[in-house]
Amino acid sequence: MMTFIRSALYAFWFYLTMVLFGLICLPVSLFSRGAAMSAIRMWAGAQRLGLRFICGIRTEFRGMEHLPKGAGLIAMKHQSTYDTIAPFLFIHNPGYILKRELLKLPIFGTYASRVGIPIDRAGGAKTMKLMLAAARKGAEAGQQIVIFPEGTRQLPDTPTDVKPGVIFMYKELDIPCVPVALNTGLCWQGSGFIRKPGHIVFEVLKPIEPGLKRAEFTQRLKDALDPATARLVVEGRAAQR
Repeated sequence: MMTFIRSALYAFWFYLTMVLFGLICLPVSLFSRGAAMSAIRMWAGAQRLGLRFICGIRTEFRGMEHLPKGAGLIAMKHQSTYDTIAPFLFIHNPGYILKRELLKLPIFGTYASRVGIPIDRAGGAKTMKLMLAAARKGAEAGQQIVIFPEGTRQLPDTPTDVKPGVIFMYKELDIPCVPVALNTGLCWQGSGFIRKPGHIVFEVLKPIEPGLKRAEFTQRLKDALDPATARLVVEGRAAQR
């Protein structure tokens, strides 16, 4: 019962801060990507605080030394809505690959259009070309392009199923790929309402150099993400006992 009450309070906090930060910062964010990024970072920080003090969820970032200062492809496991929020707190200059439908959301859509690379999942080859063009432009500007290799949220114990999108981006952009393991689904599963107390960890792993063949890159990515994620899941479950 207490977990439900705390989750309800956090949901109120989530949307209250979204409206407050969104409306206050909107005028300058419409004309400046930097201003939009600053507003999102402040809002993301508010979510970290809300999870900590309302839901009893601590957030830790590890392996920051592996993040590139310039262009990179950030290949992140995906278990929770929080995976799209927290990276604004530790990635230097993120450019998100996100679903086009998100641009239609009030307030959030305006900011997403400033920092994201929208895709239409049903668009086929045309979508891939548009996504690549936007990602290449971002990489040339020194952005770290954030992509979820699995395409959608998975349960914490699910092995990584590497989709073609990340392979295509790795090959065409020819920049290092940085895997990120996490255990967010233990506390905040999918897009669910319940947030359970615990210890969330985002761990940045050693970069995979550019230029590998498709099969080798796919295996290297799985070999990096799966054991690291499994270790974090075990650690997270121990913290919840």
